[in-house]
Amino acid sequence: MRILFVQVPTSHMGAGEKVYPLGLARLSSLIPENHKKWALDMNLFPDPWPELKKVLLNTQPDIVALSFRNIDPLAGHQASYISSLKTSAEMVRKLVPKAVLWAGGPAFSLFGKRLIELIPEIDLGIVGEGESAFPKLISDPFNFKNIPGLIWRENGCIRFNPAGRLISMNCLPEIDTGTFDPGLYLKTNQYVASIGIEGKRGCDLQCGYCVYPSLGGKKTRLRSPKKIVDEMEHLKKEYSANMFHFTDSVVNRPSDHFEAVCVEIINRKLQIGWTGFFREENITEKMVDLAVKAGLSAIYFSGDALTEHGLKILNKKMTVDDIIRAAKITAKNGILTMCHFLINLPGETRAHADESRAILAGLLDIHGPSANLGAVIFNNVRIYPGAPLTGKLIRRGMLGPEIDLLYPVYFNPPERSSLLHKLEAMCHSAGIFSRLGINL
Repeated sequence: MRILFVQVPTSHMGAGEKVYPLGLARLSSLIPENHKKWALDMNLFPDPWPELKKVLLNTQPDIVALSFRNIDPLAGHQASYISSLKTSAEMVRKLVPKAVLWAGGPAFSLFGKRLIELIPEIDLGIVGEGESAFPKLISDPFNFKNIPGLIWRENGCIRFNPAGRLISMNCLPEIDTGTFDPGLYLKTNQYVASIGIEGKRGCDLQCGYCVYPSLGGKKTRLRSPKKIVDEMEHLKKEYSANMFHFTDSVVNRPSDHFEAVCVEIINRKLQIGWTGFFREENITEKMVDLAVKAGLSAIYFSGDALTEHGLKILNKKMTVDDIIRAAKITAKNGILTMCHFLINLPGETRAHADESRAILAGLLDIHGPSANLGAVIFNNVRIYPGAPLTGKLIRRGMLGPEIDLLYPVYFNPPERSSLLHKLEAMCHSAGIFSRLGINL
């Protein structure tokens, strides 16, 4: 068979930051040698559509596998990436009409039924992890009806097989770096690491807005520290990759696993840099010191609320004191820190807005002297189907059950919608003054 992998465009407004297609690269390594395969990451090109046309006509694939990573760009934008998937599918059907068209990826997994209804060109979808279903599909692509996690159209109806057992993290396929060249991504980004590293999948925290548990499971599956660092060492040795981002929902949980990864990196003297999202409530000075020795370049915090009320609404299972304490630790250490907060949450009042400003001012004061605060990113809550917060909003009459959540929907009551911009203004002046050594 002739197989073409395509990462469809999910970069907002021509953003220059690129992300290595880790999922597709793993699936590609599962293709037996007697098949031919090609790959196209459309996000690498300012105008990717001529590239898709060219590769379809030149390769004439029997199977086209489209990966759909993001449903929309978040950050309050009303843009949707669904048109990227739809146009890609339509082009495949037009130019190689005999090809079988598969779709998968995180965004497809979240909205599989809706997307296969909306885009009739898709023959088959993989919902959830593809590493188990994909080899079975390749071995017998026309006998798929008993494979777990598949969705397809039959006699005018959508058929769906429940997901099977989640893959062991120590059985992850290797990355096919021959088909997906990491070198194409290493010099493209200015702000974020382009190469992802998987330390774990799944999350047991059940934050109110989050869909990670539905994508990766409600229990955390850990990957061996040795296997994690083996992959990092290989990418550094073969491709000179020296900056990575952990794709884990939370990199420093559980603490013993995280510390074991750091020790493995230190023992091998890799001399690499890496970033990841940390939880504030279990961070310690000892943990940060160890991480810095292992190459930690920047900490991302996703506290997601600046008030106790907000933390409770989002089921974050931590306190404002945890957020402040973590800020003091990173400021003392001088490690570059990025903070994410969700603003104008359900049930918040003017008093909560005042509290948010006060807590933010305190955080800016903490980071000011060391000038280690890289950015504070504010968003409103993106409402996803199936997230715990979504059901709560519907039950309280704060969200109509008929609203189509396939497209961007944010919770942002207009009477306090200016709060986000006021907080951004606080951060702007504080950042400028800190950088110039002016006492705000």
